[in-house]
Amino acid sequence: MKLYHVAVHREDGWYIGRVLERSGVTTQGRTLDELVEMLRDAIEAMWAEKDMQLELVLAPDRSPRAKRSAARSRKPRPLGNGLRRAGRAV
Repeated sequence: MKLYHVAVHREDGWYIGRVLERSGVTTQGRTLDELVEMLRDAIEAMWAEKDMQLELVLAPDRSPRAKRSAARSRKPRPLGNGLRRAGRAV
């Protein structure tokens, strides 16, 4: 069984994957499952390999939505008992 590493990033709602060990294999899918299916089809069509394992290497999501979400998650939130996550009294 051949192991392939796939660099994956997200762009405009699509997952885009590039096989690192095989130049020329780049494809996309709306979901990770669809991307894996497309990658398997491309490798099978180009090199007639059916027995393969794919390891996805996901790039961090750098979309504006993800950045806003990350910024919100860094703010200390009340825990309901008058304390904040950092342990300071309110």
